[in-house]
Amino acid sequence: MFRLPVCPHCGTVYRYKDTKQAIRNKENTCYHCQKRFRAKMFPYILVGAILPLALCIGLNIFLLTRMTDLQLLPLFGVTLGFMLITYLIIPFFTKFKKIEDGSKEQSNKKKG
Repeated sequence: MFRLPVCPHCGTVYRYKDTKQAIRNKENTCYHCQKRFRAKMFPYILVGAILPLALCIGLNIFLLTRMTDLQLLPLFGVTLGFMLITYLIIPFFTKFKKIEDGSKEQSNKKKG
């Protein structure tokens, strides 16, 4: 499931830039249907972040063992590259969830 999130109310697909902004705002309003939703990260985003990190560590170890005269700058570049890739894929691990109306919650409290 590697795709950008959609509005839970109307199904509008959000662009990459809009998704990153929605993650920062937490609670948002859809620009198409004007209904509220919450941006949440998938719990398995850690898997998406751990995999590039493990690849980065493995590549750094490989480079250190194969090239004894290797400088620190190439290793830093490899690490920075993997961190950038991880940062860029975060919006693809985001899901938008509906925010329930407060009026429904109040009516349930009055009944109970």
